[in-house]
Amino acid sequence: MDITKNAVEIFMSENSLISTSIEEVKLNNDEFGELKIQITISGFSKKSKYLKINLLFSEIIEFKFYYSNIYNFYNIENLKLLHINDQIYISFDPDDGDNEKSEDDSDFILAKKLELFSSAGASL
Repeated sequence: MDITKNAVEIFMSENSLISTSIEEVKLNNDEFGELKIQITISGFSKKSKYLKINLLFSEIIEFKFYYSNIYNFYNIENLKLLHINDQIYISFDPDDGDNEKSEDDSDFILAKKLELFSSAGASL
């Protein structure tokens, strides 16, 4: 399901991504050689309608992730999710200064399309 325009609303309140965990990040090229990023997220609250989801970002404009073995990979403790000019922006390590895309944001993806796939046991 394409959620590019309504992702912000979907992941509010009981479906929040805060306190969930990223299980996997996959980078692949599609049949046209375009980069796609799939992120698997689990650990939703019992109130959420999701158990585990896959977020598929396509038409990638920019992304940056940092990994170090001194940190746990990857509990979502903070989040910035924005719909900007028909693009979706997510940062899993945002600058706390404001609710805009920032040069100080880390672990982010800026893409033109975001799709949501729910794993078995969860409903959309």
